[in-house]
Amino acid sequence: MAKYIGLDLGSKTIGIATSEGYFANPKETIRFQENNFLEAVTKLDIFLKKEGFEKIIVGYPKNMDGSTGHRVEMVEEFIAKMVEQKVISSELIERVDERLTTRMAKQVMISADLSRKKQKENKDQIAAKLILETYINSIK
Repeated sequence: MAKYIGLDLGSKTIGIATSEGYFANPKETIRFQENNFLEAVTKLDIFLKKEGFEKIIVGYPKNMDGSTGHRVEMVEEFIAKMVEQKVISSELIERVDERLTTRMAKQVMISADLSRKKQKENKDQIAAKLILETYINSIK
């Protein structure tokens, strides 16, 4: 079975989830200095070399009306940095519409009765899990 890595990119964090089947598992949150994508890519590269993968699924933050804006530009800048640093080739990157995943992640954590502190610590990983599961469900 293929191994996929799901990413939820923020300006200071990357939520990571992994999957080797039909379900995704929250894995880790990488923290970096705001908008320092070189630092983020360097830390992600260490994780990827340790884990291995066949594809990276990146959340693509479109606006609710389907248009693109600043956050999509940020994701594209991050992807370009990954390719430029030879972390991954562009053919192994899939973009998945992530509208509502952060809100869904929050609802999942509230349902699980996690404290606000735990919610803050885990929201990026849970969003990455939802992004990755969206991709997995689209290829079944």
